[in-house]
Amino acid sequence: MEEKISVIVPVYKVEKYIDRCVTSIINQSYKNLEIILVDDGSPDNCGKICDEYAKKDERIKVIHKENGGLSDARNAGIEIAKGKYITFIDSDDYIENDYVEFLYNLILKNNVKVSICSHTVLYDTGLKIEKETNEFSVLDAKTTIKRILYDDGIDTSAWAKLYETTLFDNIKYPKGRLFEDSATTCKILSNCENIAIGSKSKYYYMIRSDSITNEKFNPKKMDLITSTKEMGEYILKKYPDLENAVNRRIMYA
Repeated sequence: MEEKISVIVPVYKVEKYIDRCVTSIINQSYKNLEIILVDDGSPDNCGKICDEYAKKDERIKVIHKENGGLSDARNAGIEIAKGKYITFIDSDDYIENDYVEFLYNLILKNNVKVSICSHTVLYDTGLKIEKETNEFSVLDAKTTIKRILYDDGIDTSAWAKLYETTLFDNIKYPKGRLFEDSATTCKILSNCENIAIGSKSKYYYMIRSDSITNEKFNPKKMDLITSTKEMGEYILKKYPDLENAVNRRIMYA
């Protein structure tokens, strides 16, 4: 029997995009899903839209909470997740119909706790950048992390990955911080023996001109340096010979 998989979607001020996102999840070829929509105190009609979807599909659960940011919303979803595996979808993004099935099959085939697919970057100007390389490989944790540090076909994003839920037993996303996945993803991967890579584009990542990370500079964007340094300190304790790679990543930040 297929394992239950939890799909966690933090929702905040995305009225224009949420229908596309949720529809792409509902229509997955893999049907044994628990779809958790986390209304992070959105001031628009997103909360109401989430509730309407829950009436239409019994797999959908809705959490309404005070605004705490993306990390806090993800953590809230993790806390109630009942699936053996978890994947994250940002609410302005969307996925191919076989996204979950593709990642799940990678885990089964390779007997791993995490699988990673590729993505397509979509700008609201119409520009599209394809990231897939057609690589299929199984890498140990150190090699995977080294490639992340050098931006070699694998990134720190929480999305476009399927995780065994137990990996989050002692790891949470840092509340109130931008670029939160930079501080978290490598910690999760370091607790895996191997990771399966399937570089086919199954996730569509929207870059909006009005998003938090694309607005004009403000001091909050310094969170990237905070998260990257935290990531670097953690990696060097476990893999001290990755110092050059860590320094490269901090310089990038």
